[in-house]
Amino acid sequence: MDRLKKDLKDKRLVIIVGVGVTLNATTDASGKTLPRLTWTGLIRNGLDYLVSAGYAQASNRRIRYAYEALDDSDPAILLDAAGIMADQMRKNGQFPTWLESVFGSLHEEVRNRSLLEVLRALHREGATLLTTNYDDLLERACDLRRVGRSNQDDILKFKRGDLDGVFHVHGSYHDPHEVVLDNTQYYQVTHADEVQNVLQTFLEYKTIIFVGCGSGLEDPNFGALLKWASERHGNISNKHCLLVRDADNLNHKMLVRLKYGPDYSDLAHYLQCLLDEPFEPPQDSMPSRTGKQAEHPAAFLNSTRIKSFLRRLGPFRNGKEIADRILGCSRSLQFH
Repeated sequence: MDRLKKDLKDKRLVIIVGVGVTLNATTDASGKTLPRLTWTGLIRNGLDYLVSAGYAQASNRRIRYAYEALDDSDPAILLDAAGIMADQMRKNGQFPTWLESVFGSLHEEVRNRSLLEVLRALHREGATLLTTNYDDLLERACDLRRVGRSNQDDILKFKRGDLDGVFHVHGSYHDPHEVVLDNTQYYQVTHADEVQNVLQTFLEYKTIIFVGCGSGLEDPNFGALLKWASERHGNISNKHCLLVRDADNLNHKMLVRLKYGPDYSDLAHYLQCLLDEPFEPPQDSMPSRTGKQAEHPAAFLNSTRIKSFLRRLGPFRNGKEIADRILGCSRSLQFH
C-alpha cells in the first residue's frame, strides 16, 4: 500500500477499470446487479434484441449455438457467442442502436457513487484512468473527456500526459466502430500500434492497478488483456497489481494479487486508503451482506452519538479525522 501511495504522489499510478466498477455503481440495495451488464447478460440482451425485432430467428443454427454458449464456462466460447451476436448486429445495421439501448441511459441507474467518487479523487491526485468498459460512467463521474482508439493524435497526447481523459481500450458505445466484442476484434486491438504503445509505456514506466476485473466469465475481454500483458511483458518486474475479490481466481504471473474483500462493495474502502486526506464518499445506498441497506460510514460520523462523543474530547477535535481514516480503511465494517 505504501508503494502505491508513493506512485500516486509521483503521478506514476495508472488505474485500468473493468466491469466490476460499473456493476458496483448500479447494484441495488439488495445486492442485485443489472443483468445486461454482466458479460453473459450483455450477449443475451443482444441476441434477444435481434430475435424480438425480427432480425434473426431463434431457430437459426448460429443463433442457437450462441444462446447455448452462454451456459459454457469457457470464456473463449463466450467470446465466440459475442462474435456471432455482433456480426448479426452489424449485418442488420443495428449495432449502434443496440449499444445505445444498453448503455445510453445507464448513468440514470447509478445507485452507489462511492467507488466512482474514490476513482475521481484518485484521478485528482494524479492517477491516470483507462477502462475496458463500454459505458461512460467513469468519465461522467470524473468530468473527463473520452479518449478513443481512432484518433492517433489524442492517443499520443494521452500517453505523454498532455491530454486528460479516460482511455477506452475496448471502445465506447459512443463510438460503435471501436467496440471490441469478439476474438477477431480483440486481436486487432492488441496488435494496433497505438494501443500497444500506450500499454507498453505504462507497463514499463508506471505502476498499474487493475480494478474491478472480476472473473473471466464476467469480463473475458479484461482477462484477455491481462493475458496479453503477461505473455508479452514477462520480463517486467512484479510491480503491477490486480485487485481481486476473495473468491476470484484470476492469476497472472506478472501481477501482484491484492485481495480487497468478498464483494465489489468493499473495493471503494480499499482504494480510498491510497488517499492521504480523509475522504467521505456520497451517502448513497450501500448494500450489505445481509441484504439490508447499510448506513454509510459518513452518516455514522455525522450522527448525534459521535458528535456528542467528539464534543467531550474538548481540544482533541482531530479525533473525527482519525475516525474518518479508520472507517475509510476498514473495508469489512458494516453499519446498520
